[in-house]
This record gives sequence, structure tokens and C-alpha cells, in this order.
Amino acid sequence: MTDTTASARRFEIGRVISGTFGVIGRNFGPFVLMSLLLGGLPNLLVSLAQLPLQGGFTTYSPPLLGGWAAGLLVMVVCAFVLQAAIVHATVADLTGRRVVVGESLKVGLRNWLPLVGLAILIGLGLALGFILLVVPGIILAVVWSVAVPAKVVEKIGVTDALQRSRDLTRGHRWAIFGLCVLYVIALWVVEALVMAAIMPFVFSKGIPSVGAVTGFTAVNVATMIGSALVATITTLISTAGGATLYSELRSTREGGGPEAMASVFD
Repeated sequence: MTDTTASARRFEIGRVISGTFGVIGRNFGPFVLMSLLLGGLPNLLVSLAQLPLQGGFTTYSPPLLGGWAAGLLVMVVCAFVLQAAIVHATVADLTGRRVVVGESLKVGLRNWLPLVGLAILIGLGLALGFILLVVPGIILAVVWSVAVPAKVVEKIGVTDALQRSRDLTRGHRWAIFGLCVLYVIALWVVEALVMAAIMPFVFSKGIPSVGAVTGFTAVNVATMIGSALVATITTLISTAGGATLYSELRSTREGGGPEAMASVFD
């Protein structure tokens, strides 16, 4: 698709933000369920599996290391299944369909491996960009900001998804950068609020050190739980936000409404 189609409306950050939280609000139960099962829970389990590795032991058994590595792999797979599932669910809502968790998870399972490849390419590009005085990395992050929803919705290849994101973001990158800054600030606020809510409870209950792991205190327990919650919330918001941004960019650049994204249901 090209950029020659007349724009149907102006691109607005406010519409992306309100659309993101509108989608989440209308589908709070399914979204939180998927985010907890595929994001927060694996994150927490892997953190718990790391306890023996953080306790100062001088020897590690192969089963211990193997179990931790397997858990880490499961967490990575779940993260990409979750991304694709939330993109699908967001598009379903935006096109007036009912969000069905099972259908979204099927899309996630079909797309997790290509999304791993996409993440590797993006990661390499951003790493190189940040090595080159940071600014190129920020530019690439904005340019590729809707590559994931483009891949899932349009069912295109990994490199095509990167090019598609580049085309869609052209002319709106300063606005998208501003949106990313707002997201980072929101992430800090969420993290601070979660930890502020957990720490008083932890200390009031006087949770002791975990097991016999030397130096592993209740603070570490709270940090793990808080990290899992933060991961759940931020993954949900960022992925739903990316899909909403993708929808807004398509409507702005190519005309038509969210129904133009219905190809994801074919």
C-alpha cells in the first residue's frame, strides 16, 4: 500500500490515548486474564526460579540450571503469544467484534515465532542505533513502532512489516515520539504506584526471608511481585496502544475506518 490515498482525518495523539484505554476498559476482564496468564505469571515464576541462583551457592546442579533456562524460554514464548493475542483482541474491538480469548490466543500461537524474528531484527537495529550516539536508535524505535500490529493484522513477512511501519509512521514521527515519551513517564508512575502499594503491606506483615537463601529479604519478594505486576500492566497498555496507534495511522494515511483491518479475521 502506498501513501497516495487522501487522508481521511488528522492524526491525533489524544485519539490514540483515549482509544487505547477505551479498548482496555471495554475488555478489561479478557485483557487482564491474558496479560496475567502470559505475562505476569511467567515473569513471577522465572523470578522465583532464580532464587537459588541468587543465594550465593558455589555449585549449580544441571537440573536447576536446565529448569531455569526452560522457564525463561517459556516466558519469552508467552510474551510474544501475548503480544499477538492482544493485537488481535484490540483490532476485534475496534472493528466492532466481540473479543473472544480463545480466538485471540490462536492468533498469538500462530504468530509468536515470526514475532521473535521481528524482535531480533528490531533489537539489533536499535542496539546499533543507540551505539551511534543514541539518536538513531530513538528514530528507529519510532519508525518501527507499529511493526508488530502490521505483521499480525496484514499477515506479511518480517521485513515487510518493518517497511510497512516505516511507511505508516512517515509524517507523524514527532507526534509518535511524544506519545512514546508519555508512555515512558506513565511506566515510571505505574512502577512507583505498584511498589508504593506493596511495600507497606510487606513490612506490616513482617514476611521473613525466603527459605535459606542468604540475604534474600522481604524487599526482594516485594520487588518480584511488583515487577510481575508492572510487566503485566505495561505489556497490556503498550501492546493495545500499539494496535490502536496502527489503526489511527491507517485511518489517517489511507482513509476508511478500523474495518479496513478486518483481514486479520480471514
